[in-house]
Amino acid sequence: MPEKPKKSESRNLRIRRMAVNVIMVCLALIVVVSGIKVFTIIRDYRANQAVYDKVSEQAQKDGFTGDIDFDALRAINPDVVGWLYYEDTPVNYPVVQGTDNDKYLNTMFDGTWGSFGTLFVDCVTEAPFKQFNTIVYGHHMKDGSMLAALSKLKDPSWCGDHPRFELVTPDGKYHLEIWAFLNQPSDSNIYVTNINDSGAQSEYIGLAENLADYVTSVSVAPGDRLVLLSTCAYEYDEARYIAVCKMVPWE
Repeated sequence: MPEKPKKSESRNLRIRRMAVNVIMVCLALIVVVSGIKVFTIIRDYRANQAVYDKVSEQAQKDGFTGDIDFDALRAINPDVVGWLYYEDTPVNYPVVQGTDNDKYLNTMFDGTWGSFGTLFVDCVTEAPFKQFNTIVYGHHMKDGSMLAALSKLKDPSWCGDHPRFELVTPDGKYHLEIWAFLNQPSDSNIYVTNINDSGAQSEYIGLAENLADYVTSVSVAPGDRLVLLSTCAYEYDEARYIAVCKMVPWE
């Protein structure tokens, strides 16, 4: 009779040890799988960045100076329509326009598959960077690449220190002076382009101003050329950061 409790205790101890071993194995598997995922992400990011480093070397010899070799870029991808740069950020990329808004979500500038994709103008835009407003989309990558820098504009003081992007097109060089910063859903009414009527342009400016988290001292009026830079935000489902910029030619 006295030995039964001992056997029961021994059995319970074995069960506990087995449970601990199973938990340890599961934790080890989680660590391994997570490590593989992190390694894969880092590897892919580096491979994607290497593509754009090579494109940058072909397009500009000494970093961004405003001199972009569009002949070299067209030889790589004839869809190129511009080059975007933002000081103190990774933004130093070509901009394309495809026949739809899906291709360049995961297609790199050189045509290969990549999670970075390519910055692209809304496919329905009739005259990119020549009309009242042009919308440019790009991913918000976790390593800060592509258009992730738009998240910095949540802080107006960052905008004050970095008030403009630079845009180079085959037709000219432009400062993109930041006028408004918005945090909007993906189906926002701000995503409209090809606005030719001056009255409609005035209404659009009013809409952007009303939707904006803040506006700067930049003056915007019908007849100006605007560029909207858009990327994903993560405050809520399908959120977007949008910087509305005014095109001003370099002097």
